[in-house]
Amino acid sequence: MKNSTRETYLIALESAWRWREERGLLRELEAVRLFHGPGEGAAHGANSGSNSEFTYWAIDRFGGHAWVTQWEGGSRDSGPALAAIQEFLVSKGLQSIVFLGRPERDVPQPPRLIYGKPPEGRFVVRELDAKYLIQLQDARHPGLFLDHRPLRAWLQARARGWEVLNTFAYTGSLSVAAGLGGARSVTTLDLSKPTLAWAEENWKLNGLALENARFIYGDYFEWLPRLKREGRKFDCVILDPPSFSRGKKGSFSTSRDLIPLHELALEVLKEGGTLVTSINSANVAWSKFENEVVSAYRARGRAPQILARIDLPETFPTRLGDTNGRYLKGWILRG
Repeated sequence: MKNSTRETYLIALESAWRWREERGLLRELEAVRLFHGPGEGAAHGANSGSNSEFTYWAIDRFGGHAWVTQWEGGSRDSGPALAAIQEFLVSKGLQSIVFLGRPERDVPQPPRLIYGKPPEGRFVVRELDAKYLIQLQDARHPGLFLDHRPLRAWLQARARGWEVLNTFAYTGSLSVAAGLGGARSVTTLDLSKPTLAWAEENWKLNGLALENARFIYGDYFEWLPRLKREGRKFDCVILDPPSFSRGKKGSFSTSRDLIPLHELALEVLKEGGTLVTSINSANVAWSKFENEVVSAYRARGRAPQILARIDLPETFPTRLGDTNGRYLKGWILRG
């Protein structure tokens, strides 16, 4: 690696670290994004601006361990950036580093260990009063989406007495947040048996009563009509779908199917209930997302009120005007 490039990378990493340290985030959060390339890489990268190689990198810390991601669009030669990242993280006391490359056209490779030794199996990290199980080896993702930290805090502060349906639930972190917030019952739905089992482990880890929980393995588009036939109505329905998935009822895409997705949710949401809806997609514009959510409400004769907007937290900075970089979009709605 050219020395000037190495120094530029190290400057970007130190700047990101110091910004979080000064705000107490490194002390308060066991699980935190340490570096977010779309903002911090573009500002300090080897070629400053949107084409900086460091734009395509992110670093997450889970306890004393790091999960490093290189997104689509980055250089095929990840060595120089990885060398700088390893040097920096080791200097900050990180015990292990796992790397996941996500090439633009090729099939993503399994995560690989580049330094140290993470815990075997799953280990616990804390967030507010919650505990979540993390897995860095033999997993495609650690199991906790750090961009939804503000949403978990919102649910934990407001879910008292609610009956909650959490769909596309993954490892159930939003279910746990609602449960810790005092929800009367939480139904957790996901199409993956392994992640649903992980969600149940997270629920039990937090001392939440199993009699207040229901874990359903299945397809959203199959189960929402079934819940309607059962006569179930929820105070809160959570929608956080992947950009694309395939189930028994066919495929789903956020670019194509947002209206039927929300129409089904509204059929099991009580009048005046709370709908939490978010998507993780740079390819769907805010205007399209808004129009299709509103269309679903109108089709059911309902008028939503915006309680809060779901956006990336402060540890995911992006450049002004970078709409693609602000990939997370959503609302908390009542009505």
